[in-house]
Amino acid sequence: MAHKSSDVYDYYYENYLLLYNLYGKGRPRVGRDEFEKLDNELMQIISRAEGGELGAADVARIKDIEYILMDDIAEALLDRPAR
Repeated sequence: MAHKSSDVYDYYYENYLLLYNLYGKGRPRVGRDEFEKLDNELMQIISRAEGGELGAADVARIKDIEYILMDDIAEALLDRPAR
């Protein structure tokens, strides 16, 4: 059974909220629709990068979006060695 985009984003948004509640102090909190919009924008920029079209403004925007979506925290947690 195929998942609708909204189902997939619901899962990722729930994870975002968990991370935000634990580590998001001082960061902007986005709603579900804004989360999806920012993630789509991020994917568009990354796909352009695969074609070699990534400029300084794109790099800055990627960092901004990753900060808002807590991607930097999620990645840091995944990279943490198991205890």
